[in-house]
Amino acid sequence: MKKIILSTCLALLGGGAMLSLQSCGDELKPYPWIIDGDAADEAGSGAHDMSVCEAELRGAIPFMLNYSHEPSGTWAPHKYQYYRSNTIDNYAGYWTTTKANFAFGPALPTLYFEPNGYMGGAMDNQLFIYSKNAVLYAATMEDEDGNDIRKPEWRAVALIIQAYLGHDVVDVFGVAPFMSWRNGERTNLTYQSGPDVYKQIFADIDEAIAILKETQPSEADFQRVEGTDPYKSCCDWDWRRWVKFANSIKLSMAMNMVDYNDPDPVYGPDSKPFVAQNIAEEAVKDEVGVLIPGDRDIAYITPKDDTRKVCVYAIGEDWDDIRLNASMENILKHFKSPLLSIWFAAGSYPVKNPAGVQAPAGIYGVRAGLMAQNIPSKQAGYGPFAILNRNQMAMDQPFMKLAEVTFNRAEGALRGWDMGGDPKTLYEQAIRECFDKWGVSDQADAYLAQDELPAVEYRDYYDRNNDIMGRVTIGVAWNESDSKELKLEKIITQKWIANFPMSLASWSTYRRTGYPRLFPVRFNNLEGVDTELQIRRHKFNETENNATQMSQILELMGGSQTCGDRVFWDVNSATWTKDANGCYVPDNHL
Repeated sequence: MKKIILSTCLALLGGGAMLSLQSCGDELKPYPWIIDGDAADEAGSGAHDMSVCEAELRGAIPFMLNYSHEPSGTWAPHKYQYYRSNTIDNYAGYWTTTKANFAFGPALPTLYFEPNGYMGGAMDNQLFIYSKNAVLYAATMEDEDGNDIRKPEWRAVALIIQAYLGHDVVDVFGVAPFMSWRNGERTNLTYQSGPDVYKQIFADIDEAIAILKETQPSEADFQRVEGTDPYKSCCDWDWRRWVKFANSIKLSMAMNMVDYNDPDPVYGPDSKPFVAQNIAEEAVKDEVGVLIPGDRDIAYITPKDDTRKVCVYAIGEDWDDIRLNASMENILKHFKSPLLSIWFAAGSYPVKNPAGVQAPAGIYGVRAGLMAQNIPSKQAGYGPFAILNRNQMAMDQPFMKLAEVTFNRAEGALRGWDMGGDPKTLYEQAIRECFDKWGVSDQADAYLAQDELPAVEYRDYYDRNNDIMGRVTIGVAWNESDSKELKLEKIITQKWIANFPMSLASWSTYRRTGYPRLFPVRFNNLEGVDTELQIRRHKFNETENNATQMSQILELMGGSQTCGDRVFWDVNSATWTKDANGCYVPDNHL
């Protein structure tokens, strides 16, 4: 890991700014958008100057995911490493951290290790800071002379991006001080339960959609908050795409909570049903709706001749900190997927064991949770294992994928919901969408026809003690005679593939359903974590400054604070039993 520029404290880059639970105490990062310098008024000019408010919002949007870029337009691999690469990317089965010590970060002898300085969060809370004025003032703003200059559509955009980040935080930690962040509070943060945050977000999304449908901002309007660079506009300056984005978030959240039954199942001022099926159907059946065939992903589309490197390429190729995860290697090989060689490439040197025995040429991944090494070389240890293909150095940076939305609709249809199609059609359509995106549409028919496929053994040619038989034994072909559970496994496994590199969405679905069948973590030193079930959430770091907040968190989480505790929607995994080989057998009670 290269040098990280520190601001208020290291915790800002470890996710502590987002959660306010590091050495900075419970305060947010100093407000970065007091453009007029009026320290007495923390809202600054953005509370009454629309051009400033719009500049703030333009700065907020990139913080939905820090794998994208900073408001300045530069890539942010250091932040991505803290927020995703050394944690969630591993849990999802996409990447494996293969280095134990970092020049500018705490040691990580194994992923499942405490104290772990990389469990700081999904994001930092700068998005909330930057978007505060848009939420609180844009819909009612008057200038200093009392003239009406309101732009409710910017409140709508701010609500959507806060929804995107807010549910990510809940999905990682279980609880969040969502409304405290929204209001810019710096001390005495009030944490809310996962269901309460979800309810607030659904109400926000409904409001945002209604505003955008009424105001229908023009392309020129949206350029004021998205900028004029087409490669940095995630929604193409189109209010309809912002509505589709909002509805797609809504559908994704509904799928997360499919097994959850709330004691007070209503949300919002109109007491709408806080029930997964109702919410999902409303999103899909909305007149604008969710992403559908013909729509592009909600993403930053990077010019292919861009000289910048996406974060996972820089972290893998330049820093040698991550390598392809063994689960991803094994599952793609199981399905004979052309995506393996499109996404990944072998290292520059041959894989050898410590005795110098060379492995056959190929693309190899690394088991998650290994006792990492500290060999700063591409030639030895796990250095020669696979990284991101250089052809993907400037791959698109997605926030919401069309294929993910279509797979979500397929799952909903399997459950008997009205998703605008039957599960088989939507499932096959989603796979074709993925293949189309990566330029291999001509191989989709053969891929979809694969029925019975044997498990593929994973071999670690550096250390054969890590060998393991593949857990995935299903085919691709849709058979109406299959059980619903098997059909669900097919949907989720193919969704997991198509969703790469969006690790948090995939980790959430894995926890909820048990699919795909990832390899267990190799070495587990975390209290309360089952090695097979693997980590279920991030825990909060306790410090001498956050006792008040910790008491709230413990109460909301039922009195426990381990990485084995479940977030509110992670219901079914508590009921699963093990087979004769000690592997959990998912049961989603379909």
